[in-house]
Amino acid sequence: MKNIVGTPVSGNDFRYRKKNLRKAVRYMKNSNSFLILGIRRTGKSSFLQQTAYLLQQENDKNICIELDCQTFKTVLDFYKGLYVEMPKDMQTRFKKFLSDSRQLPKKLIDSITDIFDSVEVMGQKVGFQDKLMNYSKPFETLVTAFFEETENVYLFMDELPFFFENINDESNTVSDIKHVLTHLRSWRHAGLPMGITGSLNLHQQLKHLGISRKLLAGLNTIELDPFTRAESELFIQELLKNDKYDWWTPEITGKLLDLLPDFVPYFLQYAYHEIAVNECKTPEAVEEVYHNEIMSGLFKDFIYQFDERLGVFKGEELNTAMLVLDAIAIEEDINLKDLQAKVGDSFSYEIIVKLIDYEFIKLSGSQEYSYTLQIIKNWWLTKRNI
Repeated sequence: MKNIVGTPVSGNDFRYRKKNLRKAVRYMKNSNSFLILGIRRTGKSSFLQQTAYLLQQENDKNICIELDCQTFKTVLDFYKGLYVEMPKDMQTRFKKFLSDSRQLPKKLIDSITDIFDSVEVMGQKVGFQDKLMNYSKPFETLVTAFFEETENVYLFMDELPFFFENINDESNTVSDIKHVLTHLRSWRHAGLPMGITGSLNLHQQLKHLGISRKLLAGLNTIELDPFTRAESELFIQELLKNDKYDWWTPEITGKLLDLLPDFVPYFLQYAYHEIAVNECKTPEAVEEVYHNEIMSGLFKDFIYQFDERLGVFKGEELNTAMLVLDAIAIEEDINLKDLQAKVGDSFSYEIIVKLIDYEFIKLSGSQEYSYTLQIIKNWWLTKRNI
């Protein structure tokens, strides 16, 4: 097992999540779909890749189409990406299927299956994005029919919420997002299994945009939590099998796990890398590198985003948000009634929803509020000098 930091992994470099993986594979083999939820850096993209890897290992006839949705800015980008990731023979059949239907203009089909985005017609530039939206319904019907008659196809979409953010930034409209979700729902109903990575705030994102959650109907939810301490110890042992550091002792592993606030896979990989590079041969050396390098690195890569996200709160909203975060930092696992009492007259449930939306806090099944990760709570305690 290699220590690959920051990019998705699969195959022999992926560990654990066995129960959730069995669930995901079983869903898809039975023509069901799933949505992976979890905070950033918990391994959602790797989980998606590993599911595709296991399906292909099980049957080499299985076709796994894997899309990185954060690179798409328009609906046309999405369909081009879908086409590009198809195997060559499937691309040929797809293009022929659309052409033979005679329901779509040839130039529109070419725009999806070729690289250009617009064409000059009578001296005017015609955008195929607009053309695609005009033919939305027949296109949806045709693609659904194509997937219905194509066996052993599985669709994987990584970072779908980023795609929705890109669409909203570009066009300032939700119609395109509804278009994509409607088509995906039709494909699921046609029996196309799909795995999607989202985030803990995906449902809130749709709510804020005024989009019905019914468009996510048919998606089973799989939530990824940080590793347990026992899993983290085994994870480091697996990394050591590849590197074979004769100086790395169980005491070094123990000290690292004592220091890490959360056992998020990325945190473990990053910390392991820093300890290896610095050859921390004693627990004391681990602690020094942890405070001087590991935490600063995690702050630059992970915590900085929460400082940025505070910028979405303005004026009195910001004051209320800070009071809410203070209250939850002081009393972890606080219920709504007690939280309201602590915040006082400025209390706003909309602010709480927004804090959940931006992954500062979460609501447990027992209806209590806490920070999504200990590292975020520690950052806030330090920031506010609590």
